[in-house]
Amino acid sequence: MRPHGTVAESEPYRGVNIGDLTLGRGRSSMGEMSRPGMLDKFVPVDFGLIESRCRLKAEGARWAVARRRLLANKADFATEVEPLDRDLIARAKLLPNCFLWLNHPNGPSSSDATRYDEVAACFETLAEAVSLVKAIEEDQDRDPTEFEAALNLLAEAQSMLRISVVKFDNYADTDQRDVFQWLKYTANEQQIFIRRFMRLDDPGDPAMAIDLQNRIKASSGTISEARRKVKQHKKLFSKLKHKCTLIHDEPETADDYWHLVIPMVDELIAGGIPPSNRELREALAPVVDSIPDLPDLPKSVQMVLREIDRYLATVADASAGAVDERPNPVVAEVAGLLKGKSMVLIGGERRQQAERALIDAFQLKELHWISTREHESLDWFEPFVAKPDVAVVVLAIRWSSHSYGDVKIFCERHNKPLVRLPAGYNANQVASQIMSQCSTKLQE
Repeated sequence: MRPHGTVAESEPYRGVNIGDLTLGRGRSSMGEMSRPGMLDKFVPVDFGLIESRCRLKAEGARWAVARRRLLANKADFATEVEPLDRDLIARAKLLPNCFLWLNHPNGPSSSDATRYDEVAACFETLAEAVSLVKAIEEDQDRDPTEFEAALNLLAEAQSMLRISVVKFDNYADTDQRDVFQWLKYTANEQQIFIRRFMRLDDPGDPAMAIDLQNRIKASSGTISEARRKVKQHKKLFSKLKHKCTLIHDEPETADDYWHLVIPMVDELIAGGIPPSNRELREALAPVVDSIPDLPDLPKSVQMVLREIDRYLATVADASAGAVDERPNPVVAEVAGLLKGKSMVLIGGERRQQAERALIDAFQLKELHWISTREHESLDWFEPFVAKPDVAVVVLAIRWSSHSYGDVKIFCERHNKPLVRLPAGYNANQVASQIMSQCSTKLQE
């Protein structure tokens, strides 16, 4: 005899094999499968199957109500009911262990039609949550924070489904319990704290199923956007590294490539990559000193250059991978003017390798490299400018916290030529600026 209020009480499933709905389970086992207290140990789960079964169960719940309404209104069973019964059964048979208990004539039921809409929404919500967790879990580069947040959403979804299912003759859905057991195992195995909805005294609210669906979809959208950015960044980094390799290998055409590199760096920073990013630094550091004097260098790129400069000042050997650029004829000319004399370099972080390269290139007696800080007084480095053996003062304006005018006062006071260095510390570039700005004065 059917329990009172089943979705099939008005009309039997004529022409339909009821056993098909259990897909391999006999009727005698249904009571056992429908009671709490089972699946106390972890069992592997197939999230793809759970998602599909939950969506079909949601559809079945809504069909149960529609079916009841059709039969109550004397609809033609053969044309309006039975075809949909068969379609539902056929699709359930394609899914392993898909027991449509809401559509079984001897299954749990309710006389309250709103409960079917509620449980359908809860099944769909669990399907959405499972889909989200599955997508994150399959991502090899997944963000642990995203995964933990998704587990908390999944916990709420399975809890509200359990509360909704229990209203049907104290039933227990196996997909909900499998998800619950998986959550317990995963949280324990990966030491993840699931804040709520994992205890009987902390239940999810089935009435909030749609709200939870919206939160899950919002989280999924955020993760999808983050993945899109990651893919975009990977593609951009690949192009950047290629161009930097060309700058390193073809220094004579470096300026052309730098015009392509700068927008890439700017786009990466605008996309959320921090100026101190290691991958960015490793791509640019070997060629940073060959950067030309480019007008209106984006602030983002300036920040990256400063971070690289700070880093290179801290490493013991910053020469690895540096551009092996042959000295141009101008370097020899400047060496002829500065040989045995000293130079003051103001700005940036003092780098031993770059310092040694300039000393050797220009045959200097000494290089006084003065790193500067914002709001720092200029007075303390005037004595360096005043030294008799100092032949020229170079202001690395890209890395200096002081203006050209500030330093010029000291240089005029001690009759020392001041060279504005807009680009890197590369000897060819420094020589070029010295010759173009003060070669006449040095020859006096």
